[in-house]
Amino acid sequence: MPNDNEKLARFEKAVTAEVESKTTEILSEVDSYKEEKLVDIQETEIQRAYDTIQRKAGEIRAAFARDVTKERLAARQRVLSRRSELTREMFARAAGRVKEFAKTDAYREKLKALLGRHEGEQLHILVRAEDEELVRSLAKDAAVEVSPAIQLGGLIFYSENTHLYEDETYDTLLKQAEEDFYNSGKADLSKLEGVGDFA
Repeated sequence: MPNDNEKLARFEKAVTAEVESKTTEILSEVDSYKEEKLVDIQETEIQRAYDTIQRKAGEIRAAFARDVTKERLAARQRVLSRRSELTREMFARAAGRVKEFAKTDAYREKLKALLGRHEGEQLHILVRAEDEELVRSLAKDAAVEVSPAIQLGGLIFYSENTHLYEDETYDTLLKQAEEDFYNSGKADLSKLEGVGDFA
């Protein structure tokens, strides 16, 4: 019969084998658990990184779109500003040519023709200061007044009795041409006869 020492050794060996088996099983479970948790953490971190990248990419796209829109608006503003500048220059040149024309005999003939259309009528005539003396000498029956609104030349005829109002000034013609230009992109300066082409 085995002695107690042998029994004890066998018991100890069985217990040790059982402990090693359980330890191996527990360590295997711990390793599986760690691996599962690492996979979960990796997937969570990968998803978080993906979300961060997508958010940053969206912010970059939005910032780029804002920059492009801002640059387009700035470019459009520069074009509009340059167009306004060129328009002002064109109409300033036109006004300059009208002023030069108003110093010629052709302009005096133009005034005579305008007055001739209303000869014998009891009218008030508005003129620019430079034309007052000439118009008074040509339109003896009319009431002639200087109008500060007339800077370029021409005449305004009006009668309170007949409700006539006829504006034949270069100021109005030029202003109308400028308004037409802003509305349609085309300026008809042909009514400013004797003054030439302003293009």
